[in-house]
Amino acid sequence: MRSSLFWRTYSVLLAALLATIAIFTGVLFAARQQATQDSYEAEVTRQAREVADYMANLSELSFVQSNATMRSVIRHKIAEIYREYNADIWIVSYDSGTVQYLDSTWNTTRSIATEAVKEQLQQIQAGNEIRVTGLFPELEQGDQIVTIGVPWWYGENEVVGAVLLHIPTRSLKVGLRGVIRQILPPAVLAVVLGTILAFFLARSQIRPLKEMSGAVREFSKGDLTRRVDVHCGGELEELADSINRMAEELSRLEDSRRSFVANVSHELRSPITCMRGYIQAMQDGVIDPEDMPRYYKIVLDETDRLTDLVKDLLDLSRLESGKFPLTLAPFDANELVRRVLVNFEPRIDAKSIAVSVQLGEGPLYVTADANRINQVVSNIIDNAVKFMDGEGSRLIVRTAREGKSVRFTIANNGPKIADADLPYIFERFYKADKAHTSGQGTGLGLSICQRIMQQHGSEITVRSNEFETAFDFLLPAADAPRLPDEHSPEK
Repeated sequence: MRSSLFWRTYSVLLAALLATIAIFTGVLFAARQQATQDSYEAEVTRQAREVADYMANLSELSFVQSNATMRSVIRHKIAEIYREYNADIWIVSYDSGTVQYLDSTWNTTRSIATEAVKEQLQQIQAGNEIRVTGLFPELEQGDQIVTIGVPWWYGENEVVGAVLLHIPTRSLKVGLRGVIRQILPPAVLAVVLGTILAFFLARSQIRPLKEMSGAVREFSKGDLTRRVDVHCGGELEELADSINRMAEELSRLEDSRRSFVANVSHELRSPITCMRGYIQAMQDGVIDPEDMPRYYKIVLDETDRLTDLVKDLLDLSRLESGKFPLTLAPFDANELVRRVLVNFEPRIDAKSIAVSVQLGEGPLYVTADANRINQVVSNIIDNAVKFMDGEGSRLIVRTAREGKSVRFTIANNGPKIADADLPYIFERFYKADKAHTSGQGTGLGLSICQRIMQQHGSEITVRSNEFETAFDFLLPAADAPRLPDEHSPEK
């Protein structure tokens, strides 16, 4: 079974922590071992200096051997050093051009004669201390010997000899047990504290993820009211905010979908119910034969309405899915407006609507899909004509050049659109005058128009007051299309 995210996160944090502690422990161990070894070697050197200090008032080895008190002190010190550090002490004297030394067996010898030894003794005679490995091979018995030498001063300015301390290198090496005893307690404490901290850190990182996971699980079940409550800061809180915003958008989309389905059902049911009622009445013989043509026309009108609704639904679906391709090309906006107005002439005359056409001078070319813009202009004029009735009705259609754009304006002096309805008139199935629009359209026309304009990178704006309701939109102006030359091969 796969481990949970918490245990995987905890294991990674703990492994990283233990690796870090191991590395720092190793570095600390090496540093501590080196420091302890340096301290040990400094202590050995100090012992050699103490012997040299004992000899400070003597200028020859013979004085050491002849003076019982000095001989006892020096021999006791040499024995103590040998016992404590496993080191031999040589007391070297420069006497009448020869080199003699007194070893731990208390024998005086004059056979220090190699060039390497002489060179090191000259260093000491100059007042320097030395530390040399392998200077006396004859002393080595399976282990290298480190020789530490300090000057033997007589008075304050004269070096009359040297104290040489020979110690095996293994005696200078610090044992692991002593260093581990110093490092192990803090290392164990760091591991324990790190394990606890890694546990709480992993839990603090997983809790927001579990909260988000639970919310998403509820979303998948259809509950879009759940919100993620995370206050941990950083990227996780930003992710939680994004999930909450997504939930709000999904909730709005779900409400829109339900409203859309309800509206479609209502709009489809109305003509179908109407047609079914009249056809049933005709079949039952309730309608007189002379009234049949009138009822046939009603059924036909409802069929047209149903066809228009299905067509608008298909257009809206294609627009919202991005599968409504545009054919962009230059065309004369003034000419398009004239053609649309000619199509509406019978309805305009029937309602005695006064039309004011205010077109910009000359041809006004725009770059757009002429068929789609024709649909937009026709739909807006259709709405304008639909809501005007009686004497004094006036329709204004205007085009004008504005910089690099052409503005289309379609206005009428019909009833004002309520301020509460104005922000929603481009929504699907929204009808501002719900009491007077039954059977006067599908409620999709303006929504389709707005999406067509959005595909063109523009938007329809609307303003309405007691005197006028006006719809405006802009399209990019274009140069006049170039006509083919009459001598060109294409003619």
